[in-house]
Parts: sequence; structure tokens; C-alpha cells
Amino acid sequence: MKRQMSVLSLLLLFFVFMAGIGASIAAGEVLEGAAKYLVTAGGTVGAFVTSTVLMKQRRVRDFLGSRPVLWFLFLFNAGVAAGCYFLLDGVKGIAATAGMGLVSLGAGAGLLKSPRKKPAHA
Repeated sequence: MKRQMSVLSLLLLFFVFMAGIGASIAAGEVLEGAAKYLVTAGGTVGAFVTSTVLMKQRRVRDFLGSRPVLWFLFLFNAGVAAGCYFLLDGVKGIAATAGMGLVSLGAGAGLLKSPRKKPAHA
């Protein structure tokens, strides 16, 4: 039987994930040249790796798969996609709208799935 990660290690992974996202976003404002691209790539890889580890945890999957969270993700991302379409121009607007629209559609697909039956624990 696999041991579940403790809450502390989940929080640490979450903060490393957020640091990776922050580094990816802020590198363009703080750094220039090759350093900017290295920090952006490193932050992206760090966020990807930690998100992969986080999504393998049962607590995180159960939380993100709950109906209230799926409804929030569906409606919030659909609203952001619509806002990006009107507020951003050019390729950035198209990319942001498409990305947020895909996340919204993914959450909507999760809502359409039949609810999972919980296994009976002996």
C-alpha cells in the first residue's frame, strides 16, 4: 500500500509550484537576455514537475474533481476566455482565449461525466 504524502509536503510542493509559475511570469519584467529565458524555462519545468507530482495525490484529485470546484473552473475560465477575447489584441488574445477556453471545456467535460462511485472500504 502506498503511503499518502503529509499535508506539509503537499504544501511545500504547492509553494514550489507557485514559485515556478511566478518565476515564469516575472522573469520578463526583471531580467533581460539569456537569463530571462533560462529563468522562464526553469520555472516552467519546475511548475510542470511539481504539478505532475501533486496531481498523483488522491486528496488533490478528489478536490479538483468535486462538482463545486468543477463548476467554478468551468464558469471562471469561460468568463476569463470571453474577457480575453475582448480585452487582448492579436496573437496574445487568441492564445489566451484558446487556452482558457480549453480549460473551461475540460472542466465542463468533467461535469458531464457520471459521478464516480466510491469503492466500499472493508
